[in-house]
Parts: sequence; structure tokens; C-alpha cells
Amino acid sequence: MQEQITMIGDICKESHSSFQSFFKHDDTTYVASVMKEAIACGAIEGSDEHFIASELFIKREQREMFLSMSVHTRLGWLKRKFNVKYGN
Repeated sequence: MQEQITMIGDICKESHSSFQSFFKHDDTTYVASVMKEAIACGAIEGSDEHFIASELFIKREQREMFLSMSVHTRLGWLKRKFNVKYGN
């Protein structure tokens, strides 16, 4: 019985460690991959849309919002975000 309890405790520790590593996503790598998605939807490097993406994607919530959209709506969203912030 004691051995089974110890085994359950070990499994819990391993699960917790896996869970933590899943949520501790390397933000640098993740930002780079989301920036690639911005380019893929038409935000050309050096454009206003690419620039605003580089500012927005520092925040996890903004990256998640962008990725939740269909590919066809992402570029328009970046354009609106730029216009709201910089008044173009």
C-alpha cells in the first residue's frame, strides 16, 4: 500500500512538471512563430502591420487573440490596431 501511494505521488510530480513546462512556453520562440504567422497573412516586413504586430505580440493576450482569428481576418485586424494607435 505504501509503495502504491509513493508511486501515485511520483506520478503527480511528473504530471505537474509536464503541465508547468507546457505553460512555460518559451516566449521568445513563441513570439517569433506568431510573427511568422503575421507575415504569412500579408504583413510585409517593414509595413505598418508588421510594426504593430511586433508591438502587440509582446503581450500573450494579443498573440492569442491574433491566432484565434481566421487567416483572412488577421491582416485587417493588424491594420485597425495600427490605425487606432497611430491615427492613420
